[in-house]
Amino acid sequence: VRDHSWQSLIAIKLVDLQVVRDTLATLGYPPRLGRTIGVIELVCLALYLNPRTATLGAVLFTAVMGGAIASHLRLDNPLLSHTLFGVYLGLAMWGGLWLRDVRLRSLFPVRL
Repeated sequence: VRDHSWQSLIAIKLVDLQVVRDTLATLGYPPRLGRTIGVIELVCLALYLNPRTATLGAVLFTAVMGGAIASHLRLDNPLLSHTLFGVYLGLAMWGGLWLRDVRLRSLFPVRL
C-alpha cells in the first residue's frame, strides 16, 4: 500500500479549494498563491520521484518546507502539530531517499 499523503497535500492546492485559500490568508499570504505553491510542490515531487533528480527534488522540497516552518514560527503556531510538520515531512522524505540511494547512504552512514 502506497502512502499518498504527499500527493494529497499538493492536489488540494492545485484544485484551488476554499480551505487552502483560508489557510493561506491565515498565514499572511495572498489566497491566490495556492495554485502557484501547488505547482512548485508538484515540480519538486516530480524531481524527487525521478531517481536521477531525486536529490535535487529533496533539496528543493526542503526549501519549501523551510518556508512553511518559518511561516508557522512567525505566527507562534503550536510547535509539535503545526510548526514542526515540515520537519516531519522532511525526515520522511530524506529517510526514503537515504533508503533507496546507496550514494546517500555512503555519504551519511549509520554508525551504531
